[in-house]
Amino acid sequence: MENETNSTKISGVRQRTHESVDKIMDKAESMSESGKEEIARLKEKALMMKGNVDGYISKNPEKSVLIAAGIGVVAGAVIAALLMRRRQ
Repeated sequence: MENETNSTKISGVRQRTHESVDKIMDKAESMSESGKEEIARLKEKALMMKGNVDGYISKNPEKSVLIAAGIGVVAGAVIAALLMRRRQ
């Protein structure tokens, strides 16, 4: 009698565990689909931005070179400052 009660309890726990795992798997699949959709949207946006940048560079080559040089100088200054701090 007691073995049947324990067996019934174990079966109930097993069933609830399987149901919980199924819910978790469903949620994971749903999140995976949402993530894939978001990645696709971001890729599309990045391609659009790349096209905008390419168009700007084509229309303003001198200005683009000056902007790139300015960014390089700032990045170099930041790196140099960080390296000097590190040595101290």
